[in-house]
Formats: sequence, C-alpha cells, structure tokens
Amino acid sequence: MSDISEDVGTRLLFENDRVRVWDLTLAPGESTGRHRHTADYFYVVIGGGKLQAVDADGVKGEPRPMADGEVRWRDIDGEDVHEAINTGTEPWRNIIVELL
Repeated sequence: MSDISEDVGTRLLFENDRVRVWDLTLAPGESTGRHRHTADYFYVVIGGGKLQAVDADGVKGEPRPMADGEVRWRDIDGEDVHEAINTGTEPWRNIIVELL
C-alpha cells in the first residue's frame, strides 16, 4: 500500500489554531491518493461533478454526483483514511475546512 498523506487537499489556503482551509482540484480520472483526516471537516463543492470514495481497505463506493454549492459534513472519530476519485468528465474542485 502507498503512503498515507496528511495533506487533505491540493493546496493549503489558510491555517490558524482553529481551522485549516484547503483547495482541492482533480482532473477527470484523477485521485487524491490515500490521505488521513484527524479533525471534523466540511467541504463546499465548486462547479459540481461526480466523486467516488475509496475506503482505507480499497473498497470503492458508488460515484456520487454533487452540485455546485453543495456542502458535505464529516464527523471524524479518531481518524479517517480514504481517497477520492473524480469520476466525472470535468475538473473537480472543492474547498475543505478542517475544524481544529
């Protein structure tokens, strides 16, 4: 198995003692790679598209269509290791906000 990254997005936009804000962009077919979340977070979808989650054991979920402006919340109990794949035909983008 590949290494697990602590980077949950493509580019860190902002960080202080309360939040960490990431920009995530994926080309069609591109994966985030396996990464680790250790804090509750939410993300805001920019432009819409289709994303497929892959859990720590490599089990792929169904691709989920998401609309521009959609917000998804995740509670993290300890840690969550996964990856996400852009299964759409257009670039994927979202903003991730980790609550530290």
